[in-house]
Amino acid sequence: MSINATLFIQMVVFAILVWFTMRFVWPPITKAIDERTQKIADGLSAAERARLELSNANSSCQRRATMRPSVWPTPSAWRSP
Repeated sequence: MSINATLFIQMVVFAILVWFTMRFVWPPITKAIDERTQKIADGLSAAERARLELSNANSSCQRRATMRPSVWPTPSAWRSP
C-alpha cells in the first residue's frame, strides 16, 4: 500500500470514530454534566436559604437577648388563638 492509501484509510476510520462518538458517547456525557450542574445549583440555593435562615435566627436571638424583662412575652402570648 502506498502512503496515500494508508492516509486515506486512516482519515475514513477517524471520521467513523468521530461519528460514533458524537452519536453514542457524547449524549450520555452531556446529560450527566447537565444533571450534575443542576444538582450543584440546587445545593447552592439550599445553602443560601440556610444561611438566610441562620442569619434571621441569630438576629432574633440577639433581639431577645437585649430585651428588657418587662417586654418579654408572657407564656399566655405563646399560645396560639
